[in-house]
Amino acid sequence: MAGIKALPTIQIDRSAGQLKPPRQTENKPVEGQKDFGQTISDFIKAVNHSQVTSDSMSSDIIEGRSQNLHQAMAAMEEAKLSFQLMMEIRNRLLDSFKEIQRLQV
Repeated sequence: MAGIKALPTIQIDRSAGQLKPPRQTENKPVEGQKDFGQTISDFIKAVNHSQVTSDSMSSDIIEGRSQNLHQAMAAMEEAKLSFQLMMEIRNRLLDSFKEIQRLQV
């Protein structure tokens, strides 16, 4: 069965009665645009950065090196919301993947 999937598809031109090789399409992103994997990777890095910033601000408050409690609380809330958003995106992607697996081919 794996050998069948590896075979290229052939389009039949009914008017000419000749076989045409499959079109080779390139899935390169347009110049200046990122692909999906790079976008997700950048988003995860941004979430990690907000978590690290939040942790350092809260440790500064606890150790007495900073008195800016308001800014630390805002950073903690931002980190929490960005993490929740990342988890929701992950859940939606997994649900989509499972739905694609259930499709009959």
